[in-house]
Amino acid sequence: MNYKTIFAGFFALIFINLSYAQETEWQLKRETKQLKVYTRNIAETGIKELKITTQFEASLNSIVALLNDVPANTDWVYSSKVAKITEKLAPNDMYYYSVSDFPWPLQDRDLIVHSVIEQDPDSKVVTSTSYSAKEKYPLQKGIVRVTIFDSKWIFTPLPGGKVNIEYTVKTDPGGNIPVFLTNMFIDRGPVATMKKMREMLEIPKYRDANVGFIEEL
Repeated sequence: MNYKTIFAGFFALIFINLSYAQETEWQLKRETKQLKVYTRNIAETGIKELKITTQFEASLNSIVALLNDVPANTDWVYSSKVAKITEKLAPNDMYYYSVSDFPWPLQDRDLIVHSVIEQDPDSKVVTSTSYSAKEKYPLQKGIVRVTIFDSKWIFTPLPGGKVNIEYTVKTDPGGNIPVFLTNMFIDRGPVATMKKMREMLEIPKYRDANVGFIEEL
């Protein structure tokens, strides 16, 4: 038995694992007065995973009311041109379809997701998870189907009527867009969406909403 070979392989494996761990740590990309943007490398596609953190002055009910109003996505979600619920399993559990407008000569992208909203009964933290359910809606001519999508909102209530928000998303727009271009502009849409979300929560129908299955702190 060649022990030198075994030990060399063992230490090489440790080195690879440590290198991968370093590659997948969140890195601060930019920071403003209102939010922080982080990215990290992932192995599956080469496209970076994104995380945005911020705080809003809003109730949990107002936030969930906005998330549940899927057709209104065209008013605040970046580049959204079509948004509709295709199946509602419960007040907190649905499938919805969306189309994002992409600049010419790129084709528009569409996405069908399963979205579930849950609340921890003790901490009152609300978590909204969405992931691609590509088989739940027929392919559309002239539109590229996004098949990789995994996002999570975490809303943590704070004293004084504030909510800490953490949003993470892992996706691939598909088609022939180079990975380096996707990574270069990966935070543009989500940051614009977050800013617009803050504005939407000031509209009375969301600000004063009570969705019935969410408890405040």
